[in-house]
Amino acid sequence: MCLEYHYGIILYPFSENGIYMSTGHVEYASLNGTHIFKLIGEVRAHSCISLDKLLNRIEQQQNVVGAIVDLTETTFIDSTVLGILAKLGLKLKQVHQIQAVMLSTNPDITTLANSMGLGQVFVILNYCGDPSVCTLELADEHVTHSAMLNTVLDAHKTLMRLNENNQNMFEPLVKQLQKEQECLNLDAHKQNA
Repeated sequence: MCLEYHYGIILYPFSENGIYMSTGHVEYASLNGTHIFKLIGEVRAHSCISLDKLLNRIEQQQNVVGAIVDLTETTFIDSTVLGILAKLGLKLKQVHQIQAVMLSTNPDITTLANSMGLGQVFVILNYCGDPSVCTLELADEHVTHSAMLNTVLDAHKTLMRLNENNQNMFEPLVKQLQKEQECLNLDAHKQNA
């Protein structure tokens, strides 16, 4: 049985010289208030803008009963994606009093998730999931530099809230991103003046 599809616009990332970059992607499905997120391949910041937007919409829903993050096909995950997943786990706990489940069969990915504190907001299971669950790829039609900057900044701020080690590790990056954001805002203000 396939789950209800919600998003399906596909965006394939290209390098500056126009060559297709082989990276990962995020897929999503939902059924009766349970949301399933499947991260496949090398999932990096540019792959998760639509995931962040989707999480913001899910936070506003009243009928959320559960969430599963499937990392069983994830080969690499960067700190921005981990921060967005942490945001999901924190919001589900705070807003809906739900502890989300994270599935991982890759010991490196599991260790990374735990080291970043995601074990505090997810139940992390070594389980390969149900292959009959149908998910559909999430993607954005257009990603601006400003939107990417905001997503990366928010994700790392979320990771910093999980533990002191993350606070120490990501504080210099967050300060640098905040400076860049201030410059972008100043430039935009000058252009509108």
